[in-house]
Amino acid sequence: MSDTTAHTQAPSGGHQQTGILTPDATLLTLTWVTFFVLMFILHKFAWKPILAGLKKREDYIRKSVEDADKITRQLAEIEQDKTKILNEAKDKANAIIEQSRKMSHEMAMHVEAGAKKNAEEIINSARQELAGERERVLVALKKESVQAAVSLSEKILKENLDTEKNRKLINDAIKDIEPS
Repeated sequence: MSDTTAHTQAPSGGHQQTGILTPDATLLTLTWVTFFVLMFILHKFAWKPILAGLKKREDYIRKSVEDADKITRQLAEIEQDKTKILNEAKDKANAIIEQSRKMSHEMAMHVEAGAKKNAEEIINSARQELAGERERVLVALKKESVQAAVSLSEKILKENLDTEKNRKLINDAIKDIEPS
């Protein structure tokens, strides 16, 4: 037999040879100890900072989302305020326009009333002037009538004539008084 065959066969003594698939207890224990030591080191130096970083990032993202929601609500409120302010401005503008219309109407009525009052004053003044002129004309007419009557009486008394002459004299005086 050759050397290569001797190794592959089981020894005749009581020792058993270990193969690849059979676990070795020392190797298995070292592997587990190494794994737990590595886990402890990673947990102490890497896992906590990684988790802290993830927590910090999660908090930042949560805060960013809350801020975005807050800003969205604020924008909605601002939009409502803007709409409210615009509506109030429109209402005020309409009120100012309505007030201007009323004032212009009142001013027109005031001007019209003033014009009517002025026209009535002018008419009353003209009526008073006409009445005064009428009185002057009547007074002047009365004076002329009295003067004519006095002059006629004077003539009649100067010439105490007969009735026929008196009538003729009165008729002549009346012709003198009448306008031609």
